[in-house]
Amino acid sequence: MLTMANNEQNTALHEAVRYNHPDVVKSLILEDPQFSYGANSSGGTPLYMAAERGFHELVQIIIDNTTSDSLAYSGLMGRTALHAAVICNNEDMTKKILGWKNGLTKEVDDNGWSPLHCAAYLGYTSITRQLLEKSDKCVVYLRVKNDHNKTALHIAASCGHTEIVKLLVSQYPDCCEQVDDNGNNALHLIMIKRGIYGGSGLLNFPWMSFRGLMNEKNDEGKTPLHLLADHQMFDCRHFIMHKMVDKMVLDNENSTPMDIMLSNKDKHGEKCPILERLRSAKARRGPLGWQKVIEEDIEGRRRKEAEKISEVKKAAKTHMTVAMLVATVIYATGFQLPDVYDEKKGKDEGFIILAPPPNGFKDSMGWDKKRQRAFFAFYITDVVAFYCSIGAIILYFAMWIRVPNNVNIVRRFEKFGLIFTYCGLFAMYFSFLWGLSSGFARNTFK
Repeated sequence: MLTMANNEQNTALHEAVRYNHPDVVKSLILEDPQFSYGANSSGGTPLYMAAERGFHELVQIIIDNTTSDSLAYSGLMGRTALHAAVICNNEDMTKKILGWKNGLTKEVDDNGWSPLHCAAYLGYTSITRQLLEKSDKCVVYLRVKNDHNKTALHIAASCGHTEIVKLLVSQYPDCCEQVDDNGNNALHLIMIKRGIYGGSGLLNFPWMSFRGLMNEKNDEGKTPLHLLADHQMFDCRHFIMHKMVDKMVLDNENSTPMDIMLSNKDKHGEKCPILERLRSAKARRGPLGWQKVIEEDIEGRRRKEAEKISEVKKAAKTHMTVAMLVATVIYATGFQLPDVYDEKKGKDEGFIILAPPPNGFKDSMGWDKKRQRAFFAFYITDVVAFYCSIGAIILYFAMWIRVPNNVNIVRRFEKFGLIFTYCGLFAMYFSFLWGLSSGFARNTFK
């Protein structure tokens, strides 16, 4: 009966733990104290489930009344009951589990996180102290493989939990020397987390004010002072003034902290105060700082010119569309003129009649001289509109394909293309008027 499980592989003990029934849990365990209950389909054992839910009484009952040395404690994603107790921030439950099996401090979950990593990330100082008291020294140096190989100190520093940083450093001073995959030590990570340094008193610890640690470079060649300048952390003014901090150190781009401050925009309204602090600390530009200013200025002008060219070409797209519509309409009009094509059989069949026959338009087409002049005016404006629109299209195409990235030349092409487009529009307008005057509309609909 005790070993029977439902569809979720939960036994009676699993269900009793889930619904927090202490008496039932105790009765079931005493029925067979030697039996080791396994995990359900979610990977949770009774002990883990009790710890995860924060049921301290159930954790105590399970540990005190189970005589088996193989009491299961695993849970979700490879975590242990100690992981669950730490995440719940339950000091009593953590103490109980550590007293039962302190070796759990070394076990990591599927992501490589130990209970100490979890406490450092969540900022639980008291829990961290409990874990350090019961764990071996090696636990402090365990690394999280899926988070740039950070140790508990790195995690606490990057999350801004300075009390845990102090606790770890005071008990294990040499852990400060550890770096993550990016070459960042604890001070680098503290600088990246803006605003946590001020008032933390970390410089009061002799291990944190060690010259090599304060001036150590990461993989980008940046020291903590470089990162302070990059993230503009005014709260670290005491760090800037510290006598052991190298103010003229260069990173991989040959930039000093002063170079970084001067080249960056004001992110938090604290650029000027930080610059004043750096100048007070005798920080100066690097040997290539002036050259970088010139390069950045040239690059900025190129960027602005590229943006202007992009804007001109974007407007030219619309103008080219208009020119293509004008050319299409005008071209189609030339093939739809009523009563102006020679319909007689012979070599001139299908050609447009542009000159009056010997006996005049009146006899051949029924046109008088007024309509003849209107037709010729229509024809000329129609041709002008067509050629102007085609000329505009050619200019726009040339601007897109052949013109170099010079804003003045691009604007010149765009200007002449716009003139041709306007000329085509006006010519099309007058062509429409002369077409009406010549009586095309009347002949078309009669």
